[in-house]
Amino acid sequence: MKIRLAKKSDRDIVLQFCTDTFTWGDYIDRVFDLWYHEPYGKLFVAEEDLNRNDNYVCDPSKQHKTDAIITNTTANVQPIALSHVVLCPNKTRLWIEGIRVKQNYRRNKVATALIDEMLEYGRHQGAVEASAIISVNNMASRLLFENKGFNVVSKWGYYNIQISNNEYNQINNKNSSKDKVKKRIATLEDADDVWDYLQGSKTYRLSGKRYFESWRWYPLDHKKIIDFVRHHKLIIVENNNSMVEGVAIINDTRYWDKTEVFQIVYLDAPLMSQSRNLVLFCVDLRTTSLSDNTHENSKNNSNRHNLNQLQIISYQTNELSAIMSHFNIVESAQFFLYYLSL
Repeated sequence: MKIRLAKKSDRDIVLQFCTDTFTWGDYIDRVFDLWYHEPYGKLFVAEEDLNRNDNYVCDPSKQHKTDAIITNTTANVQPIALSHVVLCPNKTRLWIEGIRVKQNYRRNKVATALIDEMLEYGRHQGAVEASAIISVNNMASRLLFENKGFNVVSKWGYYNIQISNNEYNQINNKNSSKDKVKKRIATLEDADDVWDYLQGSKTYRLSGKRYFESWRWYPLDHKKIIDFVRHHKLIIVENNNSMVEGVAIINDTRYWDKTEVFQIVYLDAPLMSQSRNLVLFCVDLRTTSLSDNTHENSKNNSNRHNLNQLQIISYQTNELSAIMSHFNIVESAQFFLYYLSL
């Protein structure tokens, strides 16, 4: 077995074993080209001679060192596994993703060899830590990373909700009489208050001080808070004394091949009522956005407000599950964020 950088010509072969990874399929076909061209990233493949004996073991530790670097130029040498790694941000943190192994080559330490290659790349580049996200139900991948020394930092929930205007109004009206709080988009004057709030936040600490972006988790620091505020992506709730009592961060820009997205990528409030208010405010923003866009495109379309979609990716709590239970959940999942100090 040999691990090398992927080539464009590997794409079709790789996609053949990246079709049914999850119950809904896979996303590698949407990101292969992006990963191939991504700065500070490396797209690796493991290749093997397909004429090997069926009893052959692909464990690199059981091969002579020279066997792993011999290049067979015959057509029978093809990719049997894939993985991607990228340095972000500031090239000090390593993000590992997209590990796929052809079915009849699994449980032969091919994935382990790919992880070793990615970690070595990170160390060589000066990275100080490595992270990855794994479904709570994927025991094989969890054990794989734990055996390499990774530890769980936090548990995250993903919810994709769709609601009609009538349903949203019912939920909003039901709670508006109970929760008289101020919700608004933060300004630069709020940035330090938001940061002070996060320093005392249990959620901020337990989440690993991270936020979500394009299926990667990044450090949420003071500099990033200011950046979110400047781009009008940070929502706050305040008490009667104008003190910050909850924070939500939204994303309404594209990722991968998705051009229309609206996400809560960080949600933090000590009380369930405050978290619910933040979610409802974001739903209202989404509804307004859809209304404005549709009005421009089709003023006479009577169904233009009929469907709203919002994705919430947040540190998982029982309170978050309770809030989401009031919405029409199209899909949901839970993940562990893993971390390794390099």
